[in-house]
Amino acid sequence: MDVRLAPLRVTLDLNRRLFLAALDGVDDSIAVRRPNEHTNHMAFIACHLLDARHFLVSYCGQETDKPFKEVLDAECFEDIAKFPALQKIKDAWGDISRILYDTLSKLEQGDLAKESTQPFPVEDRTVLGGITFLLEHESYHIGQLGLLRRFFGLPPMKYSSIQRHRRDAENAEKKLCALCASAVKSSAY
Repeated sequence: MDVRLAPLRVTLDLNRRLFLAALDGVDDSIAVRRPNEHTNHMAFIACHLLDARHFLVSYCGQETDKPFKEVLDAECFEDIAKFPALQKIKDAWGDISRILYDTLSKLEQGDLAKESTQPFPVEDRTVLGGITFLLEHESYHIGQLGLLRRFFGLPPMKYSSIQRHRRDAENAEKKLCALCASAVKSSAY
C-alpha cells in the first residue's frame, strides 16, 4: 500500500465506525421516517453510503456485487418501494468495508498518480484526489445521519459506541498496519 493512503485509511476506518455509531439504537421504523417531504430518511442515506463504498471499490479497480441492487440503482427516492432492514445494511457495510481495505492495500504509487476517470470537484485530478473526495463525501452523509438521529429524539452519537464497533475490525487493522509498515520500508520516501 502506498504510504500516502495511511491518513486516508484512518479516515476510512473512522467513517466505518461512525456509520455504525450513528445508527446505533435506530430501529427500522425510525430509519424510514422522514422529517419532511424534502429530506431523505436514515435508511436512504445509509443505502447511499453503502452504494458510495461500492463505487469507491470500483473506482480503485475492483468490481463487486452490490447488495440491494434494486434500491442502490434506483433513479430516485420515490422509485424505492421498500428499504432493506437496517441490520442488513449494517452487515453489508461491514462486508464492503473489508473489501475496500483489501483493495486499497493493493494500490501502489503508480495507481494513485493516474488521472481520475471522474470529474470530482477537487483540484487534485488523480486517483488519490478522487479517493480523498469520496471519503469526504462519506463524512458529509454520516454527519446527516447524526443530525437525523437527534431530530428523532435519540441521544447524540457516542464515540464510546465506536470503540465497541472497533473490535470488529481489529484483525483487519493489524493486517493493514503491517502492510503500511512494509510499504514505508520499501518506499523511496
